Amino acid sequence: MVKQNLLLFIGSLLFLTSCGGWSDKNKAEYLKICKKKDLSNEFCDCALEKSTANYSDFASAMNDEVGLGKILLDCIKKDGVQEEEQMSN
Repeated sequence: MVKQNLLLFIGSLLFLTSCGGWSDKNKAEYLKICKKKDLSNEFCDCALEKSTANYSDFASAMNDEVGLGKILLDCIKKDGVQEEEQMSN
């Protein structure tokens, strides 16, 4: 389910491709689409933060499937650890 949601999320983001960096509108739409895919707020925030830190614009992120995939996997691991910690408390 998570893999399917991630693929849908990435596909949905393709329409955000623009030139000239990460606008506030790009960021807001990125989070909106992510959260609609039933991905956690923590995951979506992590993915956006890492994507904007590693790529100069949305198009660059989308053109680096391997790098973006690593970011998303890193955020999945981070989100999973946070969920486990919450369950143990």
